[in-house]
Amino acid sequence: MENNKQNEDLLSVISCIIDDIFHRWVLILAVMFICGSMFDVVKTVNYVPQYGSNMTATLGSGGDTFKNLDKIQSYVSTLNSLMNSKNARAYVKKKMDIPSTTYTATISTQRANIINFNVTADTKKEAYYAIGYLTEWYAGSTQRYNFPYAINILDESSFSTAPVNYNSHKGNFMKGALVSGAVLVFILALYYFFRDTVKSDKEAKQKLNARLYARIPFEKKKKRNPFKKNRKAILITSLKTSFFYRESINKLRSKVEASSQKHGYTSFMITSAHENEGKSSVGANLALALAKNGHKTILVDMDFRKPSLNKIFELKTNTSLNNAIEGKAHWKSQVVTLDHPGLDLLPCQQDLKNSEKLTGSNRLKAIVEELEEEYDYVIVDVSPAYLLNEPMTINEMMDATLFIVRQDYAEKDMINETISRLTYVKNNVVGIVFNSRVYEPGTMRGTYGYRYGYNRYRTKGGE
Repeated sequence: MENNKQNEDLLSVISCIIDDIFHRWVLILAVMFICGSMFDVVKTVNYVPQYGSNMTATLGSGGDTFKNLDKIQSYVSTLNSLMNSKNARAYVKKKMDIPSTTYTATISTQRANIINFNVTADTKKEAYYAIGYLTEWYAGSTQRYNFPYAINILDESSFSTAPVNYNSHKGNFMKGALVSGAVLVFILALYYFFRDTVKSDKEAKQKLNARLYARIPFEKKKKRNPFKKNRKAILITSLKTSFFYRESINKLRSKVEASSQKHGYTSFMITSAHENEGKSSVGANLALALAKNGHKTILVDMDFRKPSLNKIFELKTNTSLNNAIEGKAHWKSQVVTLDHPGLDLLPCQQDLKNSEKLTGSNRLKAIVEELEEEYDYVIVDVSPAYLLNEPMTINEMMDATLFIVRQDYAEKDMINETISRLTYVKNNVVGIVFNSRVYEPGTMRGTYGYRYGYNRYRTKGGE
C-alpha cells in the first residue's frame, strides 16, 4: 500500500512536469525555429563542398588469398592509416604540386578480399587525381615497407562533379531545431522539478504549515466555443461533471459538516495565495453540495477586486453586497435566489478603489453576523490572500477558513507565509484543499464505477 502511494506521488510529480513543459509549447517551438534557422545559417556560411572518387580493388598476397581472409579483414584498418599517413600525403602533394592536401581516404571491405577505395577532397582536381597517386604510392612502397598485400584494381576510379556533402537547408534546420528543442525541454524539466511548489499529496503534507483537509481532482472545463478562451464553470449539478469530481466535493462537504458539528462553525472563508487557484469554483461547489444535503446555505462574494460568482452561475443582476455595505439597501434585498433549492447568492461588484474600505466596514461585520443567524452555512469567497489586507480583515469575522492550494502553482514559501498571516489574525485555518491541475494517475475518471469494479459486469454487447 505504501509503495503504491509512493508510486502515485512520483507519477503526480512527473505528470506536473510534463504538463508544465506542454504549456510552454509556444516557447519551445519559437526556440526551435530560431536555433534551427541560426544553425542553418552557420552551416551554410562555413560550408565547404567536397568531391569524391572511388574504385573497386582486391587485396592479394601472391598465395591462396582465401585462406587468409581474416587477416585481410584486419589489414583494412591498417590500410586506412597508411593511405592517410604523412608519407602518403607528402607523395600526393609532390605529384600534384600543391602546398597542402585536403583529401581523406576511406577503405572498406565489400566481400572476401574485395575492397572499396574512396577519396574525398575540397577540390575536384585533388579528388580526381589523389586516388590514383595513392595507389601508385602504395605500389611503389610495397617492397620498401614490406606491405603484405598488393592492391589490384578491378574497376577504374569513377568521379562525380557534384559535391558528396550536399548542403541541405532542411537537414540543417531540422538538426538545429531538434537538438535545441531537446536541450530546452531538459532544462525546463530540471527547472520545474526543482521549483519549490506542491506537486503531490506527500509534498502538501511535508511542505505546508497546515493539514491536508481535502483533495479535489482535476476536471477539464468544457468550452462553449472552441474559438473562444472562456470556458463554462465546473459545477457538480452538471451531468457532464465526472462522478469522481462530484464525490470529492461531497467528501469535502462531509468534512465541513463534521467540523461544523464539532466546533460550531457556520461561516467559512475560501481563499488562496494566488489567483487562478480555483477558490471560487471550490466555494461554489461546496455551497451547492451543502444545499443539496438539506442545509440552508448562502454563497457570498466578497472579492471586490475580481468578483467571479456571477460568471460561475451565469447571472446578470444589479444587486450587490456593495449596496448593503454602503447603506443603499438591506442585504436581504440584494440576495439572489438560485435555481438550486436551499442555496442563495449574495454577489458583489468590482470596486478596486474602495475594496479595503468595504471589507473594513462595521456594517459588513454586522451583515456577516446576521447571515450566520439566518443560514446554516455561510460560504464566503474572498480575494487571494498573499500581500492583500482584505482577506485578513474578513478572516477575523469568519468561524473557519479553507485555504485552496492549486497543484504545482504557488511556491511553498508564498503559501506558508500567507497561512501564517491568516493564522496571526485568527487561528481558524482548518486546512488545505489541494486542487489538482493534472490528471490523477491510475484513476477511472470517465466512468461511474470509480474503484468499485462496476465495469467488470459489462458484457461485450455493452448491456
